[in-house]
Amino acid sequence: MHLSKQGRLMLRRARGQQVCRREGMSFPFSSSFSSSSSPTSRFQGTKKKLFEKILIANRGEIACRVIRTAKNLGIQTVALYSDVDGPQSLHAKMADEAVQIGSGPSPSESYLRGNEVLEIASMTGAQAIHPGYGFLSENSTFATNILNAGIVFVGPPPSAILAMGSKSHSKLIMEDAGVPTTPGYHGKNQDPDYLLHEAVEHVGFPLLIKATMGGGGKGMRLVHDEGEFLEALESCKRESINAFGDDNVILERYLVDPRHIEVQVIADTLGNAVYLHERDCSLQRRHQKIIEEAPASDLPAEMRAMLGEAAVKAAKAVDYVNAGTVEFLVDSKTNDFFFCEMNTRLQVEHPITEMITGVDLVDWQLRVASGEKLPIVDQSQIPCIGHAFEARIYAENPANDFLPATGQVWHHRPPTVANKGGGTVRVDTGIETGNQISVHYDPMISKLIVHGDDRKDALENLKHSLTNYQIAGVPSNIPFLLNCAAHPVFSQAGATNTGFLNDFADEVKIEPESASLGATEQAVCALVVSLAIENKVGINDIGEGKPSGPWSHLAGSWRAGKRHRRLLTSSEDGNKIVCTSNRDGTYDMTITTKTGDITLTVDGALDHNSNLQMTIDNVTKRSFTAAFNEDTVAGEINVNVWPVNGSCAFSMAFKHPLLHAHRKLDISQKSAVGSGSVKAPMPGKITKINFDEGDVVQKGDTLVVMEAMKMEHAVTANMPGVLSKLNCVVGDIVNDSHVLAVVSEDDEETEIAS
Repeated sequence: MHLSKQGRLMLRRARGQQVCRREGMSFPFSSSFSSSSSPTSRFQGTKKKLFEKILIANRGEIACRVIRTAKNLGIQTVALYSDVDGPQSLHAKMADEAVQIGSGPSPSESYLRGNEVLEIASMTGAQAIHPGYGFLSENSTFATNILNAGIVFVGPPPSAILAMGSKSHSKLIMEDAGVPTTPGYHGKNQDPDYLLHEAVEHVGFPLLIKATMGGGGKGMRLVHDEGEFLEALESCKRESINAFGDDNVILERYLVDPRHIEVQVIADTLGNAVYLHERDCSLQRRHQKIIEEAPASDLPAEMRAMLGEAAVKAAKAVDYVNAGTVEFLVDSKTNDFFFCEMNTRLQVEHPITEMITGVDLVDWQLRVASGEKLPIVDQSQIPCIGHAFEARIYAENPANDFLPATGQVWHHRPPTVANKGGGTVRVDTGIETGNQISVHYDPMISKLIVHGDDRKDALENLKHSLTNYQIAGVPSNIPFLLNCAAHPVFSQAGATNTGFLNDFADEVKIEPESASLGATEQAVCALVVSLAIENKVGINDIGEGKPSGPWSHLAGSWRAGKRHRRLLTSSEDGNKIVCTSNRDGTYDMTITTKTGDITLTVDGALDHNSNLQMTIDNVTKRSFTAAFNEDTVAGEINVNVWPVNGSCAFSMAFKHPLLHAHRKLDISQKSAVGSGSVKAPMPGKITKINFDEGDVVQKGDTLVVMEAMKMEHAVTANMPGVLSKLNCVVGDIVNDSHVLAVVSEDDEETEIAS
């Protein structure tokens, strides 16, 4: 095992950072989720200590989630951290001990090193390993090795993981168990021509190509006709081998716009098994869940029972133990349902089940793993109280085809208060302000979970909480989530199916922000910068009120009783704002617009909690939350503003008034990168190049395929012409905006700086 000078074993005491709050709700489930408190299950087993110490073989929010419950049970925890995450990552700081795993940035060099996980567990004296989700959680070999080492695996038997991990094998088991399955091909012959024959002659179109070991929307392609099949198959296999180490696939008839409903099950070693109701995960984009809810709405009671009983039957067919989820596709018209797959681990969306049942699923997992009987074995005693939603908050740009984003989250303030009608707000996250979103891992920032007395109340709570969720530093999908939650079809119980985003794409899409804000919004952003300078507040530590950086020596240059003028320039469009301080402490903001200059007189105060109180022209009073950050690399000052009244947030970037004068653009390189340049949309690895230099290409042709954040991304030509320059090879790791290729008109010659 590769250890640091201090053995890379770091003892950490849990730090309290409240991320959830309960608002006056007589609900059996304590939802005070934070890094220092954990969920309290209404239904607990014996009070004996289950384990002395466990290791969490994961990172981010799920590691934090498991640590909370373990602490509540008096169990010591060991966290792992990669070279990228470091010992200051939230999950590492929350654990009692934290150990570095591996020495490289990628998952294969860290969290996927199963043998090293076992070595660390042995070194630290961990009696059990909780795998979380993703990484090694559904790796039967890893589970077997844990058991062989005399350590408890907090999950199902390896045989159950193996049986359900293969989509082809699991379908055969379900057929034998009497669980309905969709028509398709689940055989071993993986020859592309044979698969094409099966698709045309037996399965029919549309169909899904699915990696047998896949999950989470990865290794899956929808094929509408025969002509698309082979290219989709190749792409699916390539993505599957990279993500799962196995490129075998199955073919399934594609049900048009079904509902995606899954059932939470849990079983103990004594033969008891129950289901904890169902979750509706129909709102998806590219087979990845966006907003989930529990219970599924508008289902007949007898159908709920049938789904639950089928899920338990599926679990018992493989002698399942611990928590798992059985997924079904439900025909929207007939309510017929078909087995899709079983996830042999805790699901990302498990909190909404906890919200409606009062059960801490991690608590139950640990009890079952220690050999205890399920706290409830009578199915009729599993409660279902109210309604819950979960929205996944991602660092991605919904206005640019949802491209994943990387960078520093320099402001993160989750909502803590429910809407006026009451209810519960819970945020599960693995980051805190100042953390980086890395290209090496899933770009999820957090999970926003809300509860209400019924679906209507819960949905209002969701919309209110999304509106009041503040993130700055990276783009997020929050505006898109809000559009989905507010859509009239989504507001109807049971009306949403997996085709929702295809049917209503234009109604929920996010348009690119216009380059220039209105005069009032620009004045607000300029005021934030002005107040920061005047009040001796360093840009990077406003919350602590300490002067720092180049701004501190500017403090005092703008003072009441003096007139001072400063020019601020927008980084986006070069628009000018002249800020003049008046003797009475106000500012005149002269803003250049298309119709002429506008001058607004503004006054305001910005406290150390980022609360901005502002008056415009001595009449209009407004309240905001304002956050700002100095980017010395880009030479910018970024301002993000959230109106307290819940209207749309806005942001603005200014050229740094001190640093910008010292920076010069590389004109030669800039001119070389013309309109035909094809740039990497994000950092990633080049996995395929489809053309050679000199080839004629059309606009929209896929020139390069990249892998980033576990997904493939096609990079296309932005104009027709000749591929005059290739600036990458397969296997290259490239940065965001790296010029991959140049497409030129036939008679044009192009050079590029490499």
